[in-house]
Amino acid sequence: MVNLLATLILASEKAARIARSCVSNTQKDALLVAEKDISESNIRFNKDYKTVADVLVQETIKANIEKAFPELKNQVRGEESSEINGQVIVLKNFDHTVELLSQLIPPSAAKIMAAAAYSKNIVTCKDLPQDLPDLPLSDIGIWIDPIDATFEFIAGVRGEAEPGKGLICVTVLIGAYLISTGEPIIGVINQPFANEGQGNIIWGISYNDYKRWGGTYDMNFHSPPNTLLISASENIEIVEKFNKADWEVKILPGAGNKLLKVALGEVSAYIVSTPTIFRWDTCAGHAILKAKGGEILTYNNRTPITYNTPLTASTKDNGNLDGIIAFSNDAIYQKLNEILNT
Repeated sequence: MVNLLATLILASEKAARIARSCVSNTQKDALLVAEKDISESNIRFNKDYKTVADVLVQETIKANIEKAFPELKNQVRGEESSEINGQVIVLKNFDHTVELLSQLIPPSAAKIMAAAAYSKNIVTCKDLPQDLPDLPLSDIGIWIDPIDATFEFIAGVRGEAEPGKGLICVTVLIGAYLISTGEPIIGVINQPFANEGQGNIIWGISYNDYKRWGGTYDMNFHSPPNTLLISASENIEIVEKFNKADWEVKILPGAGNKLLKVALGEVSAYIVSTPTIFRWDTCAGHAILKAKGGEILTYNNRTPITYNTPLTASTKDNGNLDGIIAFSNDAIYQKLNEILNT
């Protein structure tokens, strides 16, 4: 499994380079924003969008995984379809990718993005564990969220983001799960615009009793106690319960961004009580949290979330319909439960 972990980390960094290439490009029409159709969109938003970068990132990650592990070809899926504005993005080689992208964005921008997708000499995480358990590839599925917090990505690229938001909230999420049980086993979160634009990575493995995690972050961060993250649309009654219990409640964009902060120990927990978060949002962070002693449970039933929905499942059916509670350890979970049950 060590080669699979290394492949996911490498793919995440190619994805991060594509995201960063959009910021370095000075042509305003290089991003290409398209409204999703109703079958792809999140019910939380009146209008949901994707960019050419979202599609190229997802197809780049898929191509890298499938090249290294052909057995996974039909077991890799993600948030986006491979189509944008009538053009299907399929990676074959650099020149072909430039040709495809040039039908959507200016040729100079297409070359910059394609160069990022095919970039080489990438140094990511060193000293990955060599004692990883072997797993049959036939039992491994992959979830991809190519650019989580797309609204913040668009605003950041355009220079229109609000203070404390924008590009720093963007993450690339790649999670692996067992098809037989739905359990998350490997997670990689890449934050492309952290570390002064150089990016950061956290990874985790949780398989039976085997737990490992690492990355490029400073892992010695100690969070202030009793800090909860929510989205702006969260139920006000939940906010009031935690305020009465003297918890600090913060609103931040991006599911991946919020799960990252729980995994790093910057906050205690993250709650979504509505069916507006999806399996591609949580699979990577879930595996990392499990590796570090945390968990993600459904909000309504307090049962572990699983990821082995049918490959033909709709966007709605791939949602975490019962919400989520993500927490860093069992002691935090007990506190959360006490407050929510008041």
